[in-house]
Amino acid sequence: MNYKTLVQVSVMVLILSGCWDHRELSEITVVVGMAVDKGDNGKYTLTIEGINAKELSDKTSTGFAPSIFYALEGDTLAELSQKMNVGISKNLIYSHMKVLVISEEVLRDGLIDFLDFLERNREIRDDFNLVTTRNVKAADILGVTYLVQKSSSLKLHTQLNSLVESWGGDPNIRLNDFIQAYTSAGRRGVMAALTIQGDPEKGGSVENMKKVKPDALVVVDSLAIFKHDKLGAFLPLEDSRNYLWIINKLDKTVLTVACNKDKFLGVRIFNNKTKSKVSLIKGRAVINLRVNGEGYLDSTQCKEDLTQINTFVKYGKLTEKEIKKNLEATIKKLQQEYKADIFGFGEMLYRQDYKNFKRIEKNWDEYFEDAIVNVDVNVKLRRSGVKTKSLLSEKK
Repeated sequence: MNYKTLVQVSVMVLILSGCWDHRELSEITVVVGMAVDKGDNGKYTLTIEGINAKELSDKTSTGFAPSIFYALEGDTLAELSQKMNVGISKNLIYSHMKVLVISEEVLRDGLIDFLDFLERNREIRDDFNLVTTRNVKAADILGVTYLVQKSSSLKLHTQLNSLVESWGGDPNIRLNDFIQAYTSAGRRGVMAALTIQGDPEKGGSVENMKKVKPDALVVVDSLAIFKHDKLGAFLPLEDSRNYLWIINKLDKTVLTVACNKDKFLGVRIFNNKTKSKVSLIKGRAVINLRVNGEGYLDSTQCKEDLTQINTFVKYGKLTEKEIKKNLEATIKKLQQEYKADIFGFGEMLYRQDYKNFKRIEKNWDEYFEDAIVNVDVNVKLRRSGVKTKSLLSEKK
């Protein structure tokens, strides 16, 4: 063995000798969720969910609780997160956290106080869902058990990601996403708002997992809209889907389109692409949206012949009209009722026309409120699912 090979082997031995800061699984509790509420005696109440890994497996489960919850009050999350061992025996690991739920009440007062801790802490990654609540406490959201995934936080993480992939409605906000919106002069922050259907107290029991119809279920309710770091209002779930459509973060969804007075089509839209351009013309903001997509029929209540090209042309035009109407209505609602640019049109103007944007930066909300919006939609219907003729057309 020559000298060069010996050096390489020695370096590899040093590198592959193991983790210098490893901890055995028997010594730790993995925190998968955190909830922040207003405290009675302190500024915040921090609740954590630590998983009982043994109960998450069908092979090792013994019927005990799948998670442990513990809450403390204080003025900073930094201290509270490290103080949990006053009631929990094992060291807490925050690097695998999946959900951070912040109550509506806390966000009304402002989020900036503990954003710094979340961004600065080296143990907390930026891959968790950042969500808020509506009409319920954040700790109650984490406390609702679920049959399929016994850990509330893991269930929420999967639920939100699945909603994004299949229909839209969740903005999929991470910590850095919110911070970027907070520091931007041309975009307001958003995050998904959750609520509980049923009784939150009964939802926290193991019995809730054993029922076909649970006593409580956590559902996505709406979209929270911020003015700077404070919660301003809530946008309905349908508009949340349109919001994702406008900002080009909606790949696929299913749309209900009227084909007659009281008959509807189910159209599955995919390969969505939205392009936006913002400019100042004679002192007024002009927003142009170009929406392209493909689709196929998921269902139909109408009797038109699906073997005819004209039928697909007609249904395609109806789909385009429905999308255009929905997107325009959502933008108008944000302009007139909420008076907040959550789409980032101001950011686009900043990139496309820096000098003019800097001139109106402090008054961008007023310019957005008065902006002219043009929406152009182009959708191609490709097929009619796995069946051409409808049951309605085959009926004699």
